[in-house]
Amino acid sequence: MFKGSIRKRDQFLPPWVTITLALGFMVFMGVSVAVGAQKGADYPSRPITFLSLSAPGSGFDTTTRAVVNTLVKEKMVKVPLPVENASNSVAGTANMVNRYKGDPYVLSVHSLNGMMRYATGGSPYSHKDYTPLCGLISTYYGVAVKYDSPYKTLADLVKALKENPEKTPLSGGSSDDRPFYGATFMKAGVSINKINYVAYSGGGESSMAVLEGSVKGVVNSIDELLALHEGKKLRLLAISSAKRSSYPALKEVPTLREAGVDLEYSNIRYAFAGPAMPEYAVKYWHNIFTKMVKTPTWQQMIKRYQWDDAFQIQGFNDVLDKKQAVVTEVLTLLGMAKKK
Repeated sequence: MFKGSIRKRDQFLPPWVTITLALGFMVFMGVSVAVGAQKGADYPSRPITFLSLSAPGSGFDTTTRAVVNTLVKEKMVKVPLPVENASNSVAGTANMVNRYKGDPYVLSVHSLNGMMRYATGGSPYSHKDYTPLCGLISTYYGVAVKYDSPYKTLADLVKALKENPEKTPLSGGSSDDRPFYGATFMKAGVSINKINYVAYSGGGESSMAVLEGSVKGVVNSIDELLALHEGKKLRLLAISSAKRSSYPALKEVPTLREAGVDLEYSNIRYAFAGPAMPEYAVKYWHNIFTKMVKTPTWQQMIKRYQWDDAFQIQGFNDVLDKKQAVVTEVLTLLGMAKKK
């Protein structure tokens, strides 16, 4: 009945009206298709927020801002790139997974921190719950004391930790620093369960605790300690790289092995987005980061913070799988892994 009435009415329409309607419908459909095609072509069309997963002064914040500063200085992205700080990495990761699912306008930087949180049960999210984009850098760790501390070598600090662990408190991060801290002093023969380890959310806070005198030493990544070491506020006793750094301020700092602890340890930091990031955005950022790591500005950042280039796209998820397995194994040995 409905179809019949339409046909009946069409019999009285002038030919030019029928043609116009048909052309209009075709144009409408064409515009609809074009709009869909333009969705990726127009990206990005508004500011892209970079969410720093921790407080200013942390490794997350340093790396996130280094990425943003490079992109801005090299004029690689046509929209503003504001940086926001999350209260902590657990809350920040939860936001990326839940609040920013499928959102191509929020990016962040993660590290072994997420793996440690997942392994201990502090966070329900692993790298499989969001969209890893690429590896960026790897960084090493260091053990530092106040510049005028009586501990002149790592052996001095280890001796104090063995003899008076309760009176030799240490500070550091609440996440990825802890496996390094545990592995280092376990290797040194210290009963780490007797040490008063004070965990902070950011490197700035943990270093300040040493400067104030409330703790005797700090364990953190080199990029979070370097400025204070150069300014002779803190003194690095050892770093976790395989060989000594060629950086002028670090040339005299021994490796852990040289200092008597048989350990090499590094962290990786990588760019990621929320789950279900659109494929056009993934391709866009793969292209941008591939170009970014070759720029003079990024190379200066690597040198400034004593990072190692760890850029990788292909096979990067496999790398994260393997690192998660290692982190879980270490934390299990330390008695920190969640019970299955």
